[in-house]
Amino acid sequence: MTPLIRQRHTPFGYSRKDVLLIGVGVTALGIGLKSGLEFVGVDPLQAGNVVQLVLVLGLTIGWISTYIFRVSNKEMTYAQQLRDYESKVMEKRLQGLTEAELEALLEQVEEEKRLASGEQS
Repeated sequence: MTPLIRQRHTPFGYSRKDVLLIGVGVTALGIGLKSGLEFVGVDPLQAGNVVQLVLVLGLTIGWISTYIFRVSNKEMTYAQQLRDYESKVMEKRLQGLTEAELEALLEQVEEEKRLASGEQS
């Protein structure tokens, strides 16, 4: 019997299949736009230039907008690595605490929560 392999869910655009689908989609879009422009009577050379300009400009603006979105939401690789590192350091520190230290820390957190909720009301 072969063990079941658990596959992690990757967001769209991060696998080979997704990249190939995006490439085929953009190519089909370009061919469709060019054919559509030729169908309405635009010269084939001009149609090709227009489609090339629209696709390159659209893809460039789209790519830049995703970068700006990631920067504004702090979803860049470095920021994510830093959050992961800080989380692991805190996890290690919690594992190194004795039971008494952990109880004292939990009591301190509860006290801070009560003080914070008392200040807000």
